[in-house]
Amino acid sequence: MSLFEKQINHYYNETGLERFNKLYSIDYVTNFEDNEGDGITYSQDVNRGTYSDDGNCIYLLSLETDNWVRVAEHICNRYGCELDVDNEELVAKEDYILVQTMLAIYAWIEFKE
Repeated sequence: MSLFEKQINHYYNETGLERFNKLYSIDYVTNFEDNEGDGITYSQDVNRGTYSDDGNCIYLLSLETDNWVRVAEHICNRYGCELDVDNEELVAKEDYILVQTMLAIYAWIEFKE
């Protein structure tokens, strides 16, 4: 079993006619756990060809520090991810880049003290 395939959920635009339903998003639940013990989840935007944390990782980071943007930008720069400050989410062109960045942020949260 792959690290990225513990669970995969597909989301389609519902049109009423099944043959016109179009895939727009895929959620991946990994075998990694966040600092709350939940499986780390990320999403693929099929139309844009990008992956994001949908704000989950950044939300948990914002609970731990008032300067979450600085921390996230530092980690993003290290691993090649982008921080979408307006949407408060991580974005990457490759899933492994996103997951590595998310793991670094969760480690920062867990070991910051």
